[in-house]
Amino acid sequence: MSVANRKLVRKGILFILMGPTGSGKSTFCDRLVSEFPGALQYSVSATSRPPRATEVSGSSYHFMSREEFIARRERGEFFEWEEVHGNLYGTLQENVIKGIESGKDLVFQIDIRGALNFKRQFPDNSVTIFIVPPSFEELKKRLEARGTVDPHEQMRRFETAQSEYQSLLRLHGDRSTIDYLVVNRDLDSTYDQVRSIVMAERARYLRIDKDSVEQFCEVGA
Repeated sequence: MSVANRKLVRKGILFILMGPTGSGKSTFCDRLVSEFPGALQYSVSATSRPPRATEVSGSSYHFMSREEFIARRERGEFFEWEEVHGNLYGTLQENVIKGIESGKDLVFQIDIRGALNFKRQFPDNSVTIFIVPPSFEELKKRLEARGTVDPHEQMRRFETAQSEYQSLLRLHGDRSTIDYLVVNRDLDSTYDQVRSIVMAERARYLRIDKDSVEQFCEVGA
């Protein structure tokens, strides 16, 4: 093999971004996929909720009825699933396995319970990043600025955020759960931090196939 064609080979990485609504995780996922086309792919979740005006089935989510979701869940087609705000969300088994085995890196935005499921199943391939706004007041301001959430739904999202924060604190010190905590004060600088995490994790030695390393370790006479 020529020097130009040498490359390191490894399994795919599951980059899992989580945090309350308004933390910025959707924006960061979009920017990562846009910056690394082909190398980093969005893992498209399935959901039973109806699509919003700007969402496209198969790209934003795999939209399906609640009945179809439950039927596929019963057949064991989901790696993980959760019910959030009255809607079902899940990750299809085949998407995860194909990504890891093909060496493709996948980006997820799911809640903390789903993230912990990935960590338990794929401890060496999962990188969990919890993103928080700098304060509750800032979180509230970001949600209100969207202008699309009614007061009852907004309160439910605040309660979900509180529950996730409690889980985050409870897991402090457990090295097998949350890898990184990022405070989103400024969108661009926070993205740079998330990007740096992705770049560093992609170069971690433990994930790289030994045979592919050997080609770079030749020593001439």
